[in-house]
Amino acid sequence: MPSHKVDQQFDMRQAKEIGDRVKIVLGNESVTDFSRRVGISRQWLHDILGGRTPRKASIATLSSISDITGFNLEWLVTGRGMPNEGWRAKTTLVSRLAPKIGIRKKIILERVQDELVLVPMSLLDGLENKTDLGVLTRETVDLGGLIGPSDQVLVDLQDQKLIDGGLFIAQVENRLLACRSTKAHSVWLVSSTENLAVDSLIAEYRIIGRIRLVWKRV
Repeated sequence: MPSHKVDQQFDMRQAKEIGDRVKIVLGNESVTDFSRRVGISRQWLHDILGGRTPRKASIATLSSISDITGFNLEWLVTGRGMPNEGWRAKTTLVSRLAPKIGIRKKIILERVQDELVLVPMSLLDGLENKTDLGVLTRETVDLGGLIGPSDQVLVDLQDQKLIDGGLFIAQVENRLLACRSTKAHSVWLVSSTENLAVDSLIAEYRIIGRIRLVWKRV
């Protein structure tokens, strides 16, 4: 893919992510009241919320939002760190995962350096080992029909044991898929859909990690 198209896609993703973070800051406040409070036009705020404003063009506005609301400017601009001190007791940071082709064309999931995802602490209740967890998003890799476009997926990279009704990340040929496992008459059936139709069953696969949680990105 030409480099300018890659750059354009990256810029568009950044703009959308900034818009999503500003929506968190906005909360239940109206666009009119919020734009008046931070000193910007309603249309400009709508453009930011809609992911139509490049990061460079929105930094001055984000700085103003940070000063007035107390939200962390670095988080607003890059998504790194905690939004503000009030989030520290309720959320934790988990590494973002990205696929990489290893030896013999095996796909592995690696932690992306300096890319952390906010995960509510309440979602991690009951999970004993949190050090092997990472987050995948549909924006990073298409995981098939079981995962929605705005879903975030918490993956346990050390848990590869099939369980009845479990969700897993599996390599199927040269791609990753979210798959459901079901045990029937002592035989494990693995499918990339909720319906165990004959044409949806997968014969050859390699389990990479167990999906512990799926939740909608705010």
